[in-house]
Amino acid sequence: MPLRSVIRATAPVLAMFLLVGCALALTYYYDNKYIAPPPYGTDGSLSLDEAALDRPVSLVDGWMLSVDDAPPTETFIGQYSDFSFAPGGTSPFGRAAYRLTLHYEGAWPHAAVLLLPEVFGDYTLYVDGRAVSQNGDGPEVGLVLGADTQLVLEVENDAYYYSGLTHPPILGTAQAIAAVQFANALATCVLVLVPLGAAVLALAVWRRREGDALVRDFGIVCLAFAVAGMHGLAWRFGFAGPWWYALEDAAWMCVLVGSVGLAARTAGVPWTDSPRRLSRLASRVLWTLPLACLVWVAIVIPLFPHSMGLYGLFQTFSRILCWALFAACAAVAVRRRSVEARLILLGCALLGLALLANLLDNNAYEPLYGLWQHEYAGLMLVGVFGWMLAARVRRLRTAQSQVRDLEVQVRSAEESLVHMRQGERAVRAAQHDLRHHVSTLKQMADRQSWDECAAYLDELSEAQDMQPPLVYAKNVVTNAVLAAYLTPARAAGVRVDCDVRVPESLALRSTELVVLLSNLLSNAAEACERVQQEGSCATPSIAFAMRLEGGALVVRCENSAPGNAAFGPTTKPDACRHGLGLSIMRQVVARHGGELFADVADGKAVVRMAVPLGE
Repeated sequence: MPLRSVIRATAPVLAMFLLVGCALALTYYYDNKYIAPPPYGTDGSLSLDEAALDRPVSLVDGWMLSVDDAPPTETFIGQYSDFSFAPGGTSPFGRAAYRLTLHYEGAWPHAAVLLLPEVFGDYTLYVDGRAVSQNGDGPEVGLVLGADTQLVLEVENDAYYYSGLTHPPILGTAQAIAAVQFANALATCVLVLVPLGAAVLALAVWRRREGDALVRDFGIVCLAFAVAGMHGLAWRFGFAGPWWYALEDAAWMCVLVGSVGLAARTAGVPWTDSPRRLSRLASRVLWTLPLACLVWVAIVIPLFPHSMGLYGLFQTFSRILCWALFAACAAVAVRRRSVEARLILLGCALLGLALLANLLDNNAYEPLYGLWQHEYAGLMLVGVFGWMLAARVRRLRTAQSQVRDLEVQVRSAEESLVHMRQGERAVRAAQHDLRHHVSTLKQMADRQSWDECAAYLDELSEAQDMQPPLVYAKNVVTNAVLAAYLTPARAAGVRVDCDVRVPESLALRSTELVVLLSNLLSNAAEACERVQQEGSCATPSIAFAMRLEGGALVVRCENSAPGNAAFGPTTKPDACRHGLGLSIMRQVVARHGGELFADVADGKAVVRMAVPLGE
């Protein structure tokens, strides 16, 4: 593949990668509990004043942790405050106590709110020796700060693979905490509802399209992402537990594996339907990774707590493997010059960026107001896949429209062929009869019966005038529609005057041309039929003219109309199936910036339209 094509495909992706990377870096520095401004705690105490409480204060540092009655050690709240990382700890299971004394330097007593995060295990929070919160009491705890306020959190964990406080509590005024709660709720709703809505839409489209694998895979990825993002809702509504976290990890793995499947199908790489047995087996093995997460978290870790470290390695290996497969699919798409190559590369960059952020932050990032960095990347990945599928559906619709145009042209050609064959049979019949006419005329001439000869010629001329023309127009579609409506009308006794001067090709879609002419002529033929039934006119007529003038297709149709005719709502009993022809014609004409006029007067209906044609 030429180097220039590779650069053209990758340059926008690299630019987007840098842009998104800068955005994630901004969230790291400006929406991170771990690098929030002071006050900071140390040696089991934290000093703060009234001004500090006007904003959310992350209680990260200064806690004293004692696991299983061991001597207390200073720790900061994060993943490393898990019991496994305590001195001598090897398991997330056990009992622990977290202690922190708040030294308030303002005028006390002072009301404040402690936003307690999710605590892994059964817990009780004591304030100055009094139990104020337990499991299921909700995250917000009201405090009255004195000179010294002692916080003690006792935890016992025997099920979760995290334990105790792995997220720092937040202290502040009621207004500051309400702002945090609102921002968290809004971010969680966006994280869940956007992919959930996309999943419902995709799966509905998949059912209607009778099994498009790409749409189905996109729906699965969005649904898995919505489940993975429900962590905050699950905790707030009180149904988060070990099984939920097992489901959450499995959902995140489904997002990764489903993304690889989407990239593979889009790049044209054989996936689960590969003719090679080994490839099919490998794709099915990849889908066992979510199941492995589910079993490991829900069953293995409770039975073997020391496998927690191995599970972390498994997660890291699985993510790197999925990203590597995604990158391979992107490379194949670029090499094959796939239409979606740039979007697959962009998805690969976003997935890699999320993985890189997760590996580099070293558990030193937790959002205060927004989302985790991998959740931002996941939302953008869903957006990229949605954009890719929307472009794909748009191309498929264009292709289907072209197929419909071809079908219309084929039907028009078939109708023209039928009309021409009927004409051929009429010509052969006329040739057969011509010998008899010539013989009869010769006998009349031999007898010098000139009056009889003239009368016979007039009769032949009238019969010839009644024969429909073989070709109404050079354009195949136009000729087919005219033959389909004007020939039966002429046979039914309608006087037809047709003047069509258009070239063989028109800069108008065949489907639109058929819609315009068929609705126009069917209305005209129906009006003439009603005139015949009423007997209001001895010989109803249709005068049709069509030509190109000034770059526009100009059409005029004048036909006989019954006395009560009007261009308005239909009077037929099944109105839902009729009366739409003129409206549809107006839509087609308006789409091209043209005009359509229709009027009925003095027993005549006249429709005129001008449709500008593109170059």
